[in-house]
Amino acid sequence: MAERSPTLQAFLDVLETTILDVSDAGSDHARVTKKTFAALTEPGPQTPRLRTENPACTHIQPVLDTARNVRSVKALATAFRALEPEIAWSARADRKTGDPNFPNAHATGMIIGDGGLEARQDLRMGASLLAPNTFYPNHQHPPEEVYIALTPGHWRQEAGPWREPGIGGLVYNPPNIIHAMQSGASALLAIWMLPPG
Repeated sequence: MAERSPTLQAFLDVLETTILDVSDAGSDHARVTKKTFAALTEPGPQTPRLRTENPACTHIQPVLDTARNVRSVKALATAFRALEPEIAWSARADRKTGDPNFPNAHATGMIIGDGGLEARQDLRMGASLLAPNTFYPNHQHPPEEVYIALTPGHWRQEAGPWREPGIGGLVYNPPNIIHAMQSGASALLAIWMLPPG
């Protein structure tokens, strides 16, 4: 059986605890988190990555420095900061906007799943980073999804209003719902998970 790196395991432990601490027991956030972490009890194949980045990545350390001063996400920001040098960041070529700077203004860091630190097909986990004043366009996917925000930022579902969960706030996206996000005057950083099934 593959052994999970201590840095990745420490991050996963803190992520699970942080989300469950702020979730109502019967909420979708808690249910998705428990389902995801039940599948993670057995490590998948470890695939160490060389860190790659794009221009948006200049915002990572400043936003983590800010998040580490917020009590509700301090431990998570610290654990993510330790893991981040191992993450391969890339722009999503399949997301189309009218913004010619979009490829340089966003990055996705895969943690678990295809291209992540742990190669798995049953679930995915990663981080989304948006430079200030960046719109991440409408998209959808069959798995449901939970985000935890490490910074301010806005999320929208379908044609509904924009919602700001706040630092440490959670966002739940049901299966196949159209959703988008955007940053304001500061960069947006959030951790997301798509559970098995």
